[in-house]
Amino acid sequence: MTSKYDEMMKAKNYLPYNIDYMPPKIRQKARDELKETDEIVALSLEKMRELIRAEKKFKCSTDDEFLIQFLRARKFDVKKAFALFQSMYEVKKAYGDMYDNPDLDVIKKIVAAGPGYCFPYRDPDGCVVLVLQLSKWDPEETSISVGLTALTALFFRIIENPVTQICGVRVLVDVKGFTLRQLRCVTPRYIHLLSRALRNCFPIRFKGIHFFNESTIFQYVWSVLKIVLTEKIRKRVHFHGDNQKSLHKSIPKEILHAEYGGDNVNYNGGLWSTEELNKFYPSFLEIMKQGYQ
Repeated sequence: MTSKYDEMMKAKNYLPYNIDYMPPKIRQKARDELKETDEIVALSLEKMRELIRAEKKFKCSTDDEFLIQFLRARKFDVKKAFALFQSMYEVKKAYGDMYDNPDLDVIKKIVAAGPGYCFPYRDPDGCVVLVLQLSKWDPEETSISVGLTALTALFFRIIENPVTQICGVRVLVDVKGFTLRQLRCVTPRYIHLLSRALRNCFPIRFKGIHFFNESTIFQYVWSVLKIVLTEKIRKRVHFHGDNQKSLHKSIPKEILHAEYGGDNVNYNGGLWSTEELNKFYPSFLEIMKQGYQ
């Protein structure tokens, strides 16, 4: 049964998060922004496969659906796409304690708590809106390494959709409740991992990073993190304090739930993440088996 909220969003032409077709305006966006055509896709995929086959001691999927994520993330510049591809697997190898044998039972527990989730509708540019609520991460119950492994799985799930590959992701980081206990867990090792994730580790087009309810404690983390980010990423970072009107200028309130002054008054982020990732865990484990041998 369609809710009044869904009817409103459909009437306003908001695209849903789960979309199994390519709208004409998104196909045109791919041509305009990524220079994507059938001919370029076919040629680029073949070149990517050639580079992968030449890589020593390397095992991974070469399916079209997997490789095109990297090509779209780098606008079909094959050399840059392959460098991104290599970087992702280099990071996986460097953080083998997190990725080689992920404990799904522990991951499912933190996912259910709801620190990371997406809204059911995309923004007017077609971007998925990913929310990170730091208050829902308890470092005494779940280590930061497990939390980041769960976030990695969520990233991979989000980017499976071709519309998301083309339009990108906006991240809303709610820093409310960020504590000294959490701060002590954010060691240089994990700051480095976060910086790699934002710069050159995931096949994601980050279109904006919005901090909300930021605290003095979190400003310390940002002062360190921004040093290792590219100028391009830094320019896409926005701070809103606790000003909902400021947030709504970047992310329409129609998309947001009531906690952020939005129109989606009945929404459970933890339930959304649990349902999405339960469908994806087998694929995530398969990806984690791949890489440099």
